[in-house]
Amino acid sequence: MPDDLQHNMHRKSTWDRFYVENNQSSRFRHFDWFFSYKHVAGFLQRFLQREADSGMCYILDVGCGTSDLGLGLYRDSTHPVHVCCVDFSPVAIRSMKEHFAATAPAPLNPGSELHFREADATDLAHVGSHTFHLVLDKGTTDALLRGTDGAERANKMLAECLRVLRPGGILLQFSDEDPDARMPQLEQPSAEGGQPCVQVQDLGVVGGIQYYAYILSAMPKSERLPTP
Repeated sequence: MPDDLQHNMHRKSTWDRFYVENNQSSRFRHFDWFFSYKHVAGFLQRFLQREADSGMCYILDVGCGTSDLGLGLYRDSTHPVHVCCVDFSPVAIRSMKEHFAATAPAPLNPGSELHFREADATDLAHVGSHTFHLVLDKGTTDALLRGTDGAERANKMLAECLRVLRPGGILLQFSDEDPDARMPQLEQPSAEGGQPCVQVQDLGVVGGIQYYAYILSAMPKSERLPTP
């Protein structure tokens, strides 16, 4: 990863420039920080299964960039899903819209929807509270933590993600940060007064790096998901 990107991940202009350079050829390329959708496809299915009896499952992917995560969920879910992918880079969102329009992959469930919107994950003012069943954060918190005022920005995003979750909803953070470092941030009381339940699952090693899934919910302990 370029040094400029590593040290300026909190800047929109940095990501705009990166996505322009990453897709200079006529052929679109997904950029997946950490790992691609296929590495966690099976893991994500158990969270979709929880919503199988509730009709449409509403999913928010924050800081989506040009990842294939949202696209994969939309394409492969047998349950109807409404996937909203947001990023503060207009270049990334435009690229994903153009790619989706050009390829038009058919979802397994004809009722599924996929949308791309330009938005700052630290300020989701356009999104109503208690909207989504599942919120996904693959590396966005990590990117914020590497920038100026990183902890403050990451805490703002965490608060927004918890705010837009429906009661009993789940926030999934995918990260390479060790639990000893990440858990103190996640276990703080939310802005709405509650303290989220946090679990950690080892996702294994990809490219020589250990990854984790941090599973946050407002569910009581008796309803926590079992860790395989």
